Amino acid sequence: MKVENVPENNLIVLFLLMVLTGGLYYFWWLARVSRIFNDKPVSNILLVLLTVGLWSLYINLKYMQKSEELNGRDLKWYMILFLPLSFLIVQHNVNERYYPGR
Repeated sequence: MKVENVPENNLIVLFLLMVLTGGLYYFWWLARVSRIFNDKPVSNILLVLLTVGLWSLYINLKYMQKSEELNGRDLKWYMILFLPLSFLIVQHNVNERYYPGR
């Protein structure tokens, strides 16, 4: 089995990619995560662009909730305070579920 080395496995690399690309890497990340949650990546990216980012607030909150449910937890009310860093929380939960021990 070939191990795929994706940058999202390391949260520090993911954060640096988001910062250094000025947020453009978010669209690549959103496409990958959309497939994990059985959504349409192109629709999500277009909606983020057409709503000037408002869709990203909704989709990030939705994916935070789904990623917590993947690991058998409920989303706490105070997690909305971490919405600007939600891509890290979602990726951590996905890594915890699909890549344990990394």
